[in-house]
Amino acid sequence: MNELLDKILRLKLVAKVGLTLGVMAAVGGIYNFMFLADLQDEISAAQTQKTQLTTERASYEKRKTEYLAYRNELTKLMEEQREILKVLPNKAELPTFLNSLQEQAELSGIEVQSTVPQAEVPEDLYVRIPVKLEVVGSYHGVTKFFRNISELPRIVNLENVSLLPEKPGAGEPDSSGRMRLRAKFVTVAYRFQDQPAAAPGAAPAPGATP
Repeated sequence: MNELLDKILRLKLVAKVGLTLGVMAAVGGIYNFMFLADLQDEISAAQTQKTQLTTERASYEKRKTEYLAYRNELTKLMEEQREILKVLPNKAELPTFLNSLQEQAELSGIEVQSTVPQAEVPEDLYVRIPVKLEVVGSYHGVTKFFRNISELPRIVNLENVSLLPEKPGAGEPDSSGRMRLRAKFVTVAYRFQDQPAAAPGAAPAPGATP
């Protein structure tokens, strides 16, 4: 080792400088090989991961936007369906309908004499639910009842309306000064048809009971 140092010391300045630069280059090469190469690999891996995460984030934001739009559309459709089912329910709900008729009669100040539900009548896309009613009250009370029925949330039609004095031949007003009338009519509510009504003479659907 001493001999090597002596030889180095005896070298000319230019040789010493060249030797020093060579040693530094060798050390730099070793450092670059051992550390910088690994660091460069880590940087490349981090950049790749960053690109992947950026792509995943963009995809997530897109899915989030699509989901929110779908949820809003679904909420809107559900609200519209609820409004439609108020107008045209998918069930007969006859007790509820009869209760609403009785309630409107009481609000109109008339008396319901009879309520006779009739057989349902299937149509192409809906089913008619007729109910025969007979009520007694003043002219204003009966007309108010008709108006209230027309303003119910569900669709209701009035058919075969007959207005007569409460008693045949009676034409005297009651104690309140109002003429009492006896009204006979048919209220027709509707509901969705579960299955379209079959055309006359058409073969029954497979599995249907004749």
